[in-house]
Amino acid sequence: MKLKFWMTAKAVIVGIFGIGFVLIPLALASLYGMSVDPAGVLMSRLFGAGFILEAIVLWSARNTDRSDVVCRGIIIGVVVSNTIGFIVCLLATLAGTWNALGWLSVALYLVFGLAFAYFLFVKKPS
Repeated sequence: MKLKFWMTAKAVIVGIFGIGFVLIPLALASLYGMSVDPAGVLMSRLFGAGFILEAIVLWSARNTDRSDVVCRGIIIGVVVSNTIGFIVCLLATLAGTWNALGWLSVALYLVFGLAFAYFLFVKKPS
């Protein structure tokens, strides 16, 4: 398992979601069975901007040496943000805040969180 694969995969996925949240927040909300007001559209667009930032950082760092302190910082950031995202999405899905598609978000946060945690805690750089 290579970190480059996970950085690339996460960059592509959050990039797609980020662009969607910025350009078509109402359509994405409706896919999840949610309705949003203008303030929700604003928050979705800001959230999308954060996803686009994450995509750019991960894409740019995908060839970085894992022993680099910056790479380690990126991995820590992804683990922390994915842990928070997993908890928030799990609670929202269990509460019925959005429809069954919410489980996709739960799964994505869990898979990427565990993958990056593996590189942080288990597989040490060579």
